[in-house]
Amino acid sequence: MSDTLATFLVKWLTHDLATPIATVMTASELLGDTADPEINGLVGDGAKRLGARLRLIRAAFASGDGFIGGAAFRKLISEGVDGTPLSWAIPADAADLPAALIAGAALLMADLRRGQLLTIAPDSVRWAGDAAFPGPVVAALRGARASDPRSAVAEMLLANAACAGLTLTIAPDGLVWR
Repeated sequence: MSDTLATFLVKWLTHDLATPIATVMTASELLGDTADPEINGLVGDGAKRLGARLRLIRAAFASGDGFIGGAAFRKLISEGVDGTPLSWAIPADAADLPAALIAGAALLMADLRRGQLLTIAPDSVRWAGDAAFPGPVVAALRGARASDPRSAVAEMLLANAACAGLTLTIAPDGLVWR
């Protein structure tokens, strides 16, 4: 991994985790020595969101811990892209899924269009309608070096696809691999 790619990934990761960490820290400061159910709820929610996001990032970019499938995989993605509605088109008994590729595509696409419905399938992640990827992301998905944090995620997706023996392509409504 190049120094530039690593730098962009760290920038993306720290930006991505800033909100849940800030929520936990602020709620913790407000709580002080007082037991307040509302503030305790904020701390708990922030910690859950942070943990879910980290698990999804790990599945996308540090995979190798074994097969993830079925309900556990669906839960991992839905909790990791909190606030993004999902349409799940993966059969419950699906095996040999490119889990890292699916997780990474969901991360990137949920980040690019927050709140937009994503359809998760064994061979793609798609938005509900046509949408263009930003120029740097397109360039990275076509093999160029990353030029910003989101394109660093795209470069990692392309590398994950190659490692899985798949070809990643841009569709009018998302990402497809074969």
